[in-house]
Amino acid sequence: MLKLGMVGKVLIHNYPYGAYFNGVDDKALAERCTKKWMQPLIQGRFAQPVAKGSRITHVWAGDRKESDAIAACCRIGTVCDSLDEVIANVDGVFILDEDIPSRTEAAERCLRAGKSIYVDKVLSLSVDKTRELVSLAQQKNLRVAAWSQVLFAPEAEPFRAHKGGAGLVTFNLGKDIVAQYGVHLVCAAYAAFGADPVGMAKADTGPDGAPAIILTYADGKNVVLRAGKDVPGGGTVAYIGPKSGPVTAKLAGAAQMFDGSAAALEAMFERGAWPMAPEALVKMAEACALLAR
Repeated sequence: MLKLGMVGKVLIHNYPYGAYFNGVDDKALAERCTKKWMQPLIQGRFAQPVAKGSRITHVWAGDRKESDAIAACCRIGTVCDSLDEVIANVDGVFILDEDIPSRTEAAERCLRAGKSIYVDKVLSLSVDKTRELVSLAQQKNLRVAAWSQVLFAPEAEPFRAHKGGAGLVTFNLGKDIVAQYGVHLVCAAYAAFGADPVGMAKADTGPDGAPAIILTYADGKNVVLRAGKDVPGGGTVAYIGPKSGPVTAKLAGAAQMFDGSAAALEAMFERGAWPMAPEALVKMAEACALLAR
Protein backbone atom coordinates (compact mmCIF):
# COMPACT_ATOMS: atom_id res chain seq x y z
CA MET A 1 0.00 0.00 0.00
CA LEU A 2 1.45 3.37 -1.03
CA LYS A 3 1.73 5.92 1.75
CA LEU A 4 0.78 9.49 0.85
CA GLY A 5 1.17 12.74 2.73
CA MET A 6 -1.07 15.80 2.91
CA VAL A 7 0.58 19.15 3.61
CA GLY A 8 -0.19 22.85 3.58
CA LYS A 9 0.71 25.90 5.58
CA VAL A 10 -2.93 26.87 5.00
CA LEU A 11 -4.72 23.62 4.09
CA ILE A 12 -7.34 23.79 1.33
CA HIS A 13 -9.59 21.18 -0.32
CA ASN A 14 -8.31 18.58 2.12
CA TYR A 15 -11.60 16.85 2.91
CA PRO A 16 -12.57 15.58 -0.59
CA TYR A 17 -9.13 14.05 -1.12
CA GLY A 18 -9.00 12.61 2.38
CA ALA A 19 -12.43 11.06 1.81
CA TYR A 20 -11.55 9.46 -1.53
CA PHE A 21 -8.28 7.95 -0.35
CA ASN A 22 -9.17 7.07 3.25
CA GLY A 23 -12.93 7.10 3.63
CA VAL A 24 -14.79 9.27 6.15
CA ASP A 25 -15.94 8.95 9.72
CA ASP A 26 -19.27 10.71 9.26
CA LYS A 27 -19.78 11.30 12.98
CA ALA A 28 -16.38 13.00 13.28
CA LEU A 29 -17.07 14.93 10.09
CA ALA A 30 -20.31 16.33 11.50
CA GLU A 31 -18.59 17.35 14.71
CA ARG A 32 -15.15 18.48 13.58
CA CYS A 33 -15.12 19.46 9.90
CA THR A 34 -13.42 22.86 9.67
CA LYS A 35 -14.69 23.62 6.15
CA LYS A 36 -18.45 23.34 6.30
CA TRP A 37 -18.97 24.03 2.60
CA MET A 38 -17.09 20.81 1.79
CA GLN A 39 -19.14 18.66 4.16
CA PRO A 40 -22.10 18.09 1.78
CA LEU A 41 -19.68 17.00 -0.95
CA ILE A 42 -18.58 13.94 1.02
CA GLN A 43 -21.06 13.27 3.85
CA GLY A 44 -22.51 9.77 3.53
CA ARG A 45 -20.56 8.96 0.35
CA PHE A 46 -17.27 7.50 1.58
CA ALA A 47 -17.86 4.88 4.27
CA GLN A 48 -14.88 3.09 2.70
CA PRO A 49 -11.94 4.41 0.65
CA VAL A 50 -12.29 4.48 -3.11
CA ALA A 51 -8.55 4.31 -3.78
CA LYS A 52 -7.36 0.73 -4.08
CA GLY A 53 -3.62 0.84 -3.46
CA SER A 54 -2.84 4.06 -1.60
CA ARG A 55 -3.76 5.82 1.63
CA ILE A 56 -3.06 9.24 3.12
CA THR A 57 -1.09 8.28 6.21
CA HIS A 58 0.56 11.54 7.32
CA VAL A 59 -0.66 15.13 7.53
CA TRP A 60 0.93 18.46 8.40
CA ALA A 61 -0.68 21.90 8.46
CA GLY A 62 0.46 25.27 9.72
CA ASP A 63 -2.47 25.11 12.16
CA ARG A 64 -2.32 21.99 14.35
CA LYS A 65 -6.08 22.14 14.94
CA GLU A 66 -6.59 21.80 11.18
CA SER A 67 -4.32 18.75 11.07
CA ASP A 68 -6.08 17.14 14.01
CA ALA A 69 -9.53 17.73 12.49
CA ILE A 70 -8.78 16.26 9.06
CA ALA A 71 -6.98 13.32 10.69
CA ALA A 72 -10.05 12.53 12.81
CA CYS A 73 -12.52 12.92 9.96
CA CYS A 74 -10.54 11.06 7.30
CA ARG A 75 -8.70 8.42 9.32
CA ILE A 76 -5.19 9.79 8.85
CA GLY A 77 -2.99 7.94 11.32
CA THR A 78 -0.13 10.38 11.90
CA VAL A 79 -0.29 14.12 12.53
CA CYS A 80 3.16 15.54 11.91
CA ASP A 81 4.98 18.55 13.33
CA SER A 82 6.71 19.54 10.10
CA LEU A 83 6.77 19.17 6.33
CA ASP A 84 10.07 17.31 6.63
CA GLU A 85 8.48 14.69 8.88
CA VAL A 86 5.83 14.00 6.25
CA ILE A 87 8.34 13.83 3.40
CA ALA A 88 10.50 11.34 5.28
CA ASN A 89 7.64 8.88 5.78
CA VAL A 90 5.62 8.81 2.54
CA ASP A 91 5.87 7.88 -1.13
CA GLY A 92 4.02 10.88 -2.57
CA VAL A 93 2.53 14.15 -1.37
CA PHE A 94 -0.64 16.20 -1.74
CA ILE A 95 0.35 19.87 -1.46
CA LEU A 96 -2.94 21.58 -0.64
CA ASP A 97 -1.77 25.05 0.30
CA GLU A 98 -3.58 28.36 -0.14
CA ASP A 99 -0.29 30.23 0.26
CA ILE A 100 1.41 30.29 -3.16
CA PRO A 101 5.05 30.85 -2.05
CA SER A 102 4.70 28.12 0.59
CA ARG A 103 3.14 25.83 -2.01
CA THR A 104 6.02 26.35 -4.44
CA GLU A 105 8.64 25.81 -1.75
CA ALA A 106 6.97 22.60 -0.59
CA ALA A 107 6.79 21.33 -4.17
CA GLU A 108 10.51 21.81 -4.67
CA ARG A 109 11.42 20.20 -1.35
CA CYS A 110 9.27 17.16 -2.11
CA LEU A 111 10.68 16.73 -5.61
CA ARG A 112 14.27 17.05 -4.42
CA ALA A 113 13.49 14.36 -1.84
CA GLY A 114 12.25 12.04 -4.60
CA LYS A 115 8.48 12.30 -4.05
CA SER A 116 5.85 12.65 -6.76
CA ILE A 117 3.40 15.44 -5.99
CA TYR A 118 -0.01 16.92 -6.58
CA VAL A 119 -0.26 20.69 -6.11
CA ASP A 120 -3.70 22.23 -5.72
CA LYS A 121 -3.91 25.01 -8.35
CA VAL A 122 -0.60 26.10 -9.92
CA LEU A 123 2.95 25.09 -9.01
CA SER A 124 4.03 28.72 -9.17
CA LEU A 125 3.01 32.02 -10.76
CA SER A 126 6.52 32.17 -12.21
CA VAL A 127 6.68 30.45 -15.58
CA ASP A 128 10.42 29.90 -15.21
CA LYS A 129 9.98 28.31 -11.78
CA THR A 130 7.19 26.08 -13.08
CA ARG A 131 9.39 24.94 -15.95
CA GLU A 132 12.24 24.30 -13.49
CA LEU A 133 10.05 22.14 -11.22
CA VAL A 134 8.58 20.15 -14.12
CA SER A 135 12.09 19.56 -15.48
CA LEU A 136 13.29 18.46 -12.04
CA ALA A 137 10.49 15.90 -11.86
CA GLN A 138 11.35 14.55 -15.29
CA GLN A 139 15.04 14.26 -14.39
CA LYS A 140 14.16 12.26 -11.27
CA ASN A 141 11.50 10.15 -13.04
CA LEU A 142 8.81 11.56 -10.76
CA ARG A 143 5.29 12.69 -11.57
CA VAL A 144 3.74 16.13 -11.08
CA ALA A 145 0.11 17.18 -11.24
CA ALA A 146 -1.15 20.72 -10.66
CA TRP A 147 -4.65 21.97 -11.35
CA SER A 148 -7.92 23.30 -10.05
CA GLN A 149 -10.63 20.68 -9.61
CA VAL A 150 -12.55 22.61 -12.31
CA LEU A 151 -10.44 20.63 -14.79
CA PHE A 152 -12.86 17.76 -14.12
CA ALA A 153 -16.12 19.70 -14.45
CA PRO A 154 -18.61 17.26 -16.00
CA GLU A 155 -20.50 20.12 -17.65
CA ALA A 156 -17.43 20.95 -19.77
CA GLU A 157 -17.16 17.55 -21.46
CA PRO A 158 -19.68 18.14 -24.32
CA PHE A 159 -17.70 21.15 -25.54
CA ARG A 160 -14.71 18.98 -26.51
CA ALA A 161 -16.46 17.77 -29.66
CA HIS A 162 -16.69 21.27 -31.18
CA LYS A 163 -14.13 22.27 -33.80
CA GLY A 164 -13.27 25.81 -34.82
CA GLY A 165 -15.57 28.61 -33.76
CA ALA A 166 -15.08 30.63 -30.59
CA GLY A 167 -15.34 30.01 -26.87
CA LEU A 168 -15.77 32.03 -23.72
CA VAL A 169 -14.93 31.11 -20.13
CA THR A 170 -15.90 33.42 -17.28
CA PHE A 171 -15.48 33.37 -13.51
CA ASN A 172 -16.76 35.81 -10.94
CA LEU A 173 -13.38 36.95 -9.64
CA GLY A 174 -12.28 40.44 -8.68
CA LYS A 175 -9.00 41.78 -10.04
CA ASP A 176 -7.49 41.57 -6.56
CA ILE A 177 -7.76 37.76 -6.41
CA VAL A 178 -7.10 36.77 -10.03
CA ALA A 179 -3.47 35.91 -9.25
CA GLN A 180 -4.69 33.45 -6.60
CA TYR A 181 -7.67 31.95 -8.43
CA GLY A 182 -7.25 32.64 -12.15
CA VAL A 183 -6.27 28.98 -12.53
CA HIS A 184 -10.01 28.18 -12.36
CA LEU A 185 -10.44 29.96 -15.70
CA VAL A 186 -7.54 28.14 -17.29
CA CYS A 187 -8.65 24.72 -16.04
CA ALA A 188 -12.20 25.34 -17.25
CA ALA A 189 -10.80 26.13 -20.70
CA TYR A 190 -8.61 23.01 -20.58
CA ALA A 191 -11.63 20.93 -19.58
CA ALA A 192 -13.88 22.28 -22.33
CA PHE A 193 -11.48 22.90 -25.21
CA GLY A 194 -8.25 21.03 -24.46
CA ALA A 195 -4.98 21.38 -22.55
CA ASP A 196 -2.99 22.11 -25.69
CA PRO A 197 -3.44 25.74 -26.78
CA VAL A 198 -0.94 26.78 -29.45
CA GLY A 199 -0.97 30.45 -28.50
CA MET A 200 -2.13 32.95 -25.91
CA ALA A 201 -2.30 36.70 -25.58
CA LYS A 202 -3.56 39.36 -23.21
CA ALA A 203 -6.95 40.70 -24.27
CA ASP A 204 -8.20 44.29 -24.19
CA THR A 205 -11.48 44.22 -22.31
CA GLY A 206 -12.19 47.94 -22.20
CA PRO A 207 -12.03 50.66 -19.55
CA ASP A 208 -13.01 48.48 -16.60
CA GLY A 209 -9.74 46.59 -16.99
CA ALA A 210 -11.28 43.20 -16.23
CA PRO A 211 -8.55 40.55 -16.51
CA ALA A 212 -8.84 38.58 -19.75
CA ILE A 213 -6.69 36.55 -22.13
CA ILE A 214 -7.26 34.69 -25.40
CA LEU A 215 -6.18 31.09 -25.94
CA THR A 216 -5.78 29.91 -29.54
CA TYR A 217 -6.10 26.26 -30.57
CA ALA A 218 -4.78 24.35 -33.56
CA ASP A 219 -8.27 24.05 -35.09
CA GLY A 220 -8.48 27.85 -35.28
CA LYS A 221 -10.68 28.24 -32.22
CA ASN A 222 -10.15 31.34 -30.09
CA VAL A 223 -11.27 31.14 -26.48
CA VAL A 224 -11.58 34.23 -24.28
CA LEU A 225 -10.95 33.75 -20.56
CA ARG A 226 -12.40 36.63 -18.56
CA ALA A 227 -12.63 37.35 -14.84
CA GLY A 228 -14.77 40.07 -13.29
CA LYS A 229 -17.26 40.88 -10.58
CA ASP A 230 -19.81 41.69 -13.28
CA VAL A 231 -20.06 38.12 -14.61
CA PRO A 232 -22.37 35.41 -13.18
CA GLY A 233 -21.29 33.70 -9.97
CA GLY A 234 -19.17 30.59 -10.25
CA GLY A 235 -17.85 29.56 -13.66
CA THR A 236 -19.47 29.47 -17.08
CA VAL A 237 -18.35 28.05 -20.43
CA ALA A 238 -19.89 29.17 -23.73
CA TYR A 239 -19.28 28.30 -27.39
CA ILE A 240 -20.51 29.33 -30.80
CA GLY A 241 -19.34 27.68 -34.00
CA PRO A 242 -19.94 27.29 -37.72
CA LYS A 243 -22.21 24.29 -37.20
CA SER A 244 -23.93 25.19 -33.96
CA GLY A 245 -25.72 28.04 -32.29
CA PRO A 246 -24.64 29.37 -28.90
CA VAL A 247 -24.11 26.72 -26.23
CA THR A 248 -23.65 27.64 -22.57
CA ALA A 249 -23.00 25.61 -19.42
CA LYS A 250 -22.61 26.59 -15.80
CA LEU A 251 -19.90 24.64 -13.98
CA ALA A 252 -21.62 23.44 -10.83
CA GLY A 253 -20.80 19.76 -10.20
CA ALA A 254 -18.27 20.29 -7.40
CA ALA A 255 -18.51 16.77 -5.96
CA GLN A 256 -17.92 15.24 -9.38
CA MET A 257 -15.01 17.62 -9.99
CA PHE A 258 -13.23 16.47 -6.83
CA ASP A 259 -14.04 12.81 -7.56
CA GLY A 260 -12.55 13.11 -11.04
CA SER A 261 -9.47 14.87 -9.74
CA ALA A 262 -8.93 12.25 -7.03
CA ALA A 263 -9.30 9.37 -9.52
CA ALA A 264 -6.68 10.94 -11.81
CA LEU A 265 -4.33 11.32 -8.85
CA GLU A 266 -4.92 7.74 -7.77
CA ALA A 267 -3.74 6.65 -11.23
CA MET A 268 -0.72 8.93 -11.02
CA PHE A 269 0.46 7.82 -7.60
CA GLU A 270 -0.36 4.12 -8.01
CA ARG A 271 0.49 3.54 -11.68
CA GLY A 272 2.97 6.31 -12.44
CA ALA A 273 0.94 7.90 -15.24
CA TRP A 274 1.45 11.57 -16.08
CA PRO A 275 -2.12 12.86 -15.75
CA MET A 276 -1.32 15.99 -17.76
CA ALA A 277 1.45 16.58 -20.28
CA PRO A 278 4.39 18.43 -18.69
CA GLU A 279 4.16 21.19 -21.29
CA ALA A 280 0.49 21.72 -20.42
CA LEU A 281 1.55 22.50 -16.84
CA VAL A 282 3.94 25.16 -18.13
CA LYS A 283 1.28 26.65 -20.41
CA MET A 284 -1.11 26.75 -17.46
CA ALA A 285 1.42 28.85 -15.55
CA GLU A 286 1.86 31.12 -18.57
CA ALA A 287 -1.88 31.68 -18.84
CA CYS A 288 -2.23 32.38 -15.11
CA ALA A 289 0.67 34.83 -15.22
CA LEU A 290 -0.94 36.66 -18.15
CA LEU A 291 -4.24 36.91 -16.30
CA ALA A 292 -2.50 38.30 -13.23
CA ARG A 293 -0.73 41.12 -15.06
